[in-house]
Amino acid sequence: MSFSNKDTKADIALKYFHKPPGYYNCAQAIYKAFQEEFRITNDEINESSKDGNGKAKGGNCGAYHAALELLKDKPELLAEFTRRFQEKSEYLTCFDIKFNYSMSCKNLVRLASDLLEELTPSSSNN
Repeated sequence: MSFSNKDTKADIALKYFHKPPGYYNCAQAIYKAFQEEFRITNDEINESSKDGNGKAKGGNCGAYHAALELLKDKPELLAEFTRRFQEKSEYLTCFDIKFNYSMSCKNLVRLASDLLEELTPSSSNN
């Protein structure tokens, strides 16, 4: 049996979510975890500060929004990601998730990271 010390993408995202030095929001944490694979610049991560706390397009959860942005060139994965995300979180908008207490923001970051890592296996081979 082999054990790997390699952090998952969720581990990486959660290292940055609401923690120093950047105190990243949910969208930024997703982008940071997948920065290398999707060639995301630090400026793009900083710019996505506007997508947290229910301010993402359509009021979507920021972690969900960031994942959709990363998958925008992979339409075959968008529907599957959305289906799996909503299956676990029940809702897609930040307001609905918070209002119905369906899942914590930390768990949404973990969920989005895990699903992205599953759907884009090349992201875990680096």
